[in-house]
Amino acid sequence: MTNDKDKYREMLLTSIEIQNRVVKNSQYFDKATKDAIIDYSKKLKELLDSKLTLAQLRSLTSDLLTFWKESIGLDIETFWTELKDHDIEFERKDELKFALSKGRFRRVDQGMAAREHWENLKNLETITTRFTQGEIQKIGEIISEDEKNRLEILKKCLRKKSIPQTQYLKFGECMAYFRNCELFGKYFTNAEESELYEIWRDFKSK
Repeated sequence: MTNDKDKYREMLLTSIEIQNRVVKNSQYFDKATKDAIIDYSKKLKELLDSKLTLAQLRSLTSDLLTFWKESIGLDIETFWTELKDHDIEFERKDELKFALSKGRFRRVDQGMAAREHWENLKNLETITTRFTQGEIQKIGEIISEDEKNRLEILKKCLRKKSIPQTQYLKFGECMAYFRNCELFGKYFTNAEESELYEIWRDFKSK
């Protein structure tokens, strides 16, 4: 008769296989990231070949799910949908629900991912069944406000030709956001973009 530990181990193994499948089929992960995740999956499977306690299995599961819990994107929704389809009820920490409740994203990478994927995400069944239309609209507004606030920080630093000491980390996040979301051309000339990078370099060299 299968005990709780064996059932948990099988759920974890299935989750690893789902992770590998989602990652291999992804259009968003680059090759280096794919290779790193697949290699991590292999190491997890090797650990599962040894005798582990239920507590150790839970710890490995927590490690596996960290990325999928803290990220936003189409692949993330696919992963959790497949877990549900396999009757695997691991708890999800939903970053979109966090953004909705706080009016902001927890981290800049989550904000970037939300902006990149939202137009496709908002029409997914997993989104439309999880959120009301009003909430979906609100998330879109939070994404737009995030972009607007980061734009204002960059514009202010450009006008002053400097970065306030207290804004240095925020400035770096804004630069990463604009670079990854390819927004510089939308709001700044090439010369202004170059000047922003120069202001950043000058601050770091002081």
